[in-house]
Amino acid sequence: MTVSVIIPVFNAAAFIGKCVESVLGQTLTDLEAICVDDHSGDNSLEVLSGFSDPRLKVIRFPENRGVSAARNAGLEAASGEYVYFIDSDDWLDPDYLEAMLAKAVETGEDIIVNSNYIEEFPEAGKRALSSRFGFVGDEPGYYPMDVIQNKFPPVVWARLFRRKFLDENNIRFPGPFVRNGTEDIFFTGLAGSYLEKGFVFRGPYYHYLQRPESLLHQKDLCFDNIMSFKALHEERKSHGLPTEGLRLFYGGTVILDTAGKFDSAKAFFAEIAPEVLRHKDLYAPVDLFLMESVLSCPDYAGFKAGFNPNISISFIRSLTHK
Repeated sequence: MTVSVIIPVFNAAAFIGKCVESVLGQTLTDLEAICVDDHSGDNSLEVLSGFSDPRLKVIRFPENRGVSAARNAGLEAASGEYVYFIDSDDWLDPDYLEAMLAKAVETGEDIIVNSNYIEEFPEAGKRALSSRFGFVGDEPGYYPMDVIQNKFPPVVWARLFRRKFLDENNIRFPGPFVRNGTEDIFFTGLAGSYLEKGFVFRGPYYHYLQRPESLLHQKDLCFDNIMSFKALHEERKSHGLPTEGLRLFYGGTVILDTAGKFDSAKAFFAEIAPEVLRHKDLYAPVDLFLMESVLSCPDYAGFKAGFNPNISISFIRSLTHK
């Protein structure tokens, strides 16, 4: 078996059929698709049972355990030399995995990055191509891992991983303290910490469905991004892995609408501020504005007095600079 494709499933009956069809219909046929149903409340299992392909394996959790647990269970069940993760509402070009595997065999690398994807929308005819992310040209090539970490989205579905590499370094998805779809930050960041360089190419397209109700549009997402970076920072330190010169958080549309969120963010910012300030070029202005704003307030009451914590920090910044 060359590639194990791991698909966490939770209430995905409306989408999982198209996702699985795109995996089983790959031009690369030597693969297995492992669907881990996280105790769905809809008919996701019925949809999966409609497939007769022996390459499809289904694991069902007796209770809801979260996407990290589902992906980890898929990793434990995987038999492929390489593993690939896809979200249950997305799909692949037919030659996507064949192209990824070809680059992995050609280069011998433990992680292969495909920078091409298309954002798909429910509205008919509405879609958007991925950008070039500045550092990725038309020709494939090697890039320092810290450049990839700092400039490329930390999504697992853009990467093919050698399973032996993940197992030898005990790289797994984090516990429930990292949530709302930000698990990828931890996983890709930890995996990249063990390598000096990575191979990036522009291959066939991953189709990334944008849904308002998806995890990536939940209110807490960007705060959870920071907590995922915090968990990754602690994991790196505990294993003696470098943190200097890496982007340690990003702000985006962070919402700090409770004292607990504010206190957690402030404690982490206070810890990493010296490193951040030594490498300010890695951060967007909104990131630095967020860190400075939080650290300048003695407590949550002071923060609320100066900022509206229920709207995006980028919008707050635009108002303060008029």
